Amino acid sequence: MDTLTRFAVASMVLSSLGSSPPAHAVDFQGTVHFEGAVVFPAPIPGIVADDLQISVKPVTEATGNGEKCSILSVSSDNPDVGGNYPDAGDVNAEILLERGGPQIPDGVCIITLEATGTDGVSVSARGSQTVFVTASEIDTGATLMVDDIAVRESKAIAGIDRDCRTWVIRHLKKRRKCNFLLLKQGALAAGKCKDGGIEPPDCDPGDHVEALLALSHGGNDQQTDPNSALAIDSSLLRDQLKCQGNIGKAAVNFGIKRLKLVGKKCVDGGVDSVGCRDDQSRDARRKLDKIDSCVGDQMTDGGSGLLVPDVDPPCDVCIDGGGIIDRKCLKSCIQLVVDELSDGIVGDVPVCGNGILQSPEFCDDGNTDDLDCCSSTCTVENLGDQTCGVGACEVTEPVCQAGEPVACVPGTPGTEGPMGDPTCSDTIDNDCDGDTDGADVDCQ
Repeated sequence: MDTLTRFAVASMVLSSLGSSPPAHAVDFQGTVHFEGAVVFPAPIPGIVADDLQISVKPVTEATGNGEKCSILSVSSDNPDVGGNYPDAGDVNAEILLERGGPQIPDGVCIITLEATGTDGVSVSARGSQTVFVTASEIDTGATLMVDDIAVRESKAIAGIDRDCRTWVIRHLKKRRKCNFLLLKQGALAAGKCKDGGIEPPDCDPGDHVEALLALSHGGNDQQTDPNSALAIDSSLLRDQLKCQGNIGKAAVNFGIKRLKLVGKKCVDGGVDSVGCRDDQSRDARRKLDKIDSCVGDQMTDGGSGLLVPDVDPPCDVCIDGGGIIDRKCLKSCIQLVVDELSDGIVGDVPVCGNGILQSPEFCDDGNTDDLDCCSSTCTVENLGDQTCGVGACEVTEPVCQAGEPVACVPGTPGTEGPMGDPTCSDTIDNDCDGDTDGADVDCQ
């Protein structure tokens, strides 16, 4: 069932509850299950489908008037070798949709499914898909078929150097401006278009920058072939053209602001985490307010056939079949998708237990067990000393060093005897055979 159909079903279900407001707050809580597949637009070295984990991100947004959505619990699973999930388990989320009063919620919860994996060294794979979950689906514990998750290459160790950051910002800004000119003037503006120049090595291997531009412009992302660009009647669709510019500017500026904040406050600050990055999303969200300036509805230009404004899936569902733009929905959807895309540029949030050491972890031994020198929270454990060997070979060494187990290596055996030699009366097992002095056959 597609999103627009689910919206319609939700409306009918809610209407069936009666036209009179209920006496008490109406909340919807239930566990929704997800099924789908992952796809690789380009091969990722060292990573295949069943290396990935599919999970629901704990952050959600709500549409509608006064709604609040919360993720109470989640369950994750891996795809099978063909990329289909779940494999042997379940991918689900317990969701609470509430309005805080006697009115029935009229919005939906926007959920993000995430596919992540690494090669255990330096290469990461990540992708996401946004799902709009209705009140009726929450209430009935529905199983939803999800559009394919496109998995792109990223960096297992987070970090973005100055050259890469400069290129990303320049490229996003110039491409956004170019798309606006092409929509207004068509191919005549091709010569005015610029981009960020040559991409620095290993800056954005998964093309997350291009995905962000495509998201915020939809079919009007024309700079890939500017000489074939089509112009709209900007005098007739003046408000629509302005809205397209506002959407593009909002998405790009939000992405840039979040990129800077995550790099500075989370990665460089040594406190990188999902929570830290979510904080930066909230601080950058005001950049999306530009979308509130949109007036008018989406229309089709008579000459070019272009829809204006336009956005790519999954956020296209925030513009209904009649061209009406749900600005709150669009802002929330763009935030969640751009969160994922900007993370693809920065690199992965540190995950304790994946075997890749990055700040703020002190160690990472590939698991989340305690009492193995590296704790379940990736802090260094001190488990005291260990003794190995006998006699002259006996040594005492620490069990752990820098979060790694220490192999206890006995000393090198000497000789004991022959009879009459001082080694036969020093009370030391010099040859480390378990016998000392007169009990050793070499001293008899």
